[in-house]
Amino acid sequence: MVKWDYTFAGKHAVNVTLLQNAEEQKSWRDGMTGLGLQPTDALGYHYINGADMTKSRMETYDEHMTADALMGRLFYSCDNRYMVTASIRRDGYSAFGKSNPRATFPSIALAWNFMDEKFLNWEPMNYGKIRLSWGKNGNRDIGKYEALSNMTTGAGKYPYLNSAGSTTELSQLYVERMANHGLRWETTASWNVGLDYGFLDNRINGSIEYYYMPTTDLIINQSLTDVTGFTNVTTNLGEVVNKGFELSLNTINITNRNFEWGSSFSFSLNRNKIKHLYYEFEDVIDANGHVMGSKERDDITNNWFIGKPISAIWDYKVIGVWQLGEEEEAAKYGVKPGDAKIKDNYDIESHTYTNEDKEFQGQTAPRFRWTFRNDFTPYRDLTLSVNIYSHWGHKATSTEFMNNGKDYGWSYDKMNTFVRDYWTPENPSDKYCRLNSTNPQNVTPKRVIDKSFIRLDNISLAWNVPQKFLSPLQIPLSESVWKHP
Repeated sequence: MVKWDYTFAGKHAVNVTLLQNAEEQKSWRDGMTGLGLQPTDALGYHYINGADMTKSRMETYDEHMTADALMGRLFYSCDNRYMVTASIRRDGYSAFGKSNPRATFPSIALAWNFMDEKFLNWEPMNYGKIRLSWGKNGNRDIGKYEALSNMTTGAGKYPYLNSAGSTTELSQLYVERMANHGLRWETTASWNVGLDYGFLDNRINGSIEYYYMPTTDLIINQSLTDVTGFTNVTTNLGEVVNKGFELSLNTINITNRNFEWGSSFSFSLNRNKIKHLYYEFEDVIDANGHVMGSKERDDITNNWFIGKPISAIWDYKVIGVWQLGEEEEAAKYGVKPGDAKIKDNYDIESHTYTNEDKEFQGQTAPRFRWTFRNDFTPYRDLTLSVNIYSHWGHKATSTEFMNNGKDYGWSYDKMNTFVRDYWTPENPSDKYCRLNSTNPQNVTPKRVIDKSFIRLDNISLAWNVPQKFLSPLQIPLSESVWKHP
């Protein structure tokens, strides 16, 4: 890394940073296992050739990774009021496909410290800065060989009849992973606009920020149909957009000789949606079979839908438990009272469940997050801190109302399973199914539960040991003050 700083005319500051980076990582391992050593296994590894070869095996493993980067950054400030930072970075990583091992990531940021302007003289406000930035960043969080196919051996051996008529056992050897030579960097572009502020000599201070972050070429494991011979392939997803708002507020509420109280509050929200997937389009057909237009195809296998959050919950909706008196209707779906009742949205007369019956029922990522911390100093050497935080608006799917009501499985007798309020004719619960309940038409019923919470994160009490107690012990008071929690 090379840095150069220079200030001219007393107010023009320039900072240049140049960086070069190179990485290499190698690891390897060899191992042999031998069983049935004759006449004894006392010699262990040194007598491996005395093992029963039908019960022995050899394992080898090695990995090799390289990466490099070049970066240049320029910072300029005029009178500490107008600031600009521009940078460009070129990164390479061996794990990406041979067509795209490298990518370029530029950025630029502007800032204006408006409190030093002569036209603004508002006494309560002592600090103010407006920030605007744009930039790109890359993600290389993948396995070292995800872009390549690899060979593997099967678990079993198969008999092979050779031309001489004798039988030989052969191991499987097959391609386990599909190659993707076009695999490329995941890239996130970010637009940020923010305001930093301070009032009353910073007794009130914080920041407000809005961001818009489209991520292209997301690195994901795409599920494949069985006809390909592979279960999935590491590839790049089209485009996902994140946008959100962040707020921080710090206040000194009370301050005097024997008591201080300060608070910190932060709030953030994020909205996420899939804008593009694979750029594959399908016709939109009306009720009469006429083509009305086209739309980009969703990926139902992975539960990814254009215009929906990447963490969207799309599943059958459980609306309760079948009760006594509903035997006839329940039987049409292959179940009986005590089993899960699933909402039938499409072709009700067929009494079958298809993808058309599924609904969007929320998302697994929190829609809001906030944290609230209070620090109290009731006396000069005591500090009490209380912190609470919350995640709000996210949901999850659960099979607990089905599976934990059943009386089988190696762990159920260790979890007080049988005290659950499961359904019986005498206890017509609508929360838990009966014991050994049946899944309708091989559909696994899942309840969608609200995961929002407010949590007391931490309460701490600290004592700053005064110097008068340390002096008789000849313990000096260091820069880092002692604290006894």
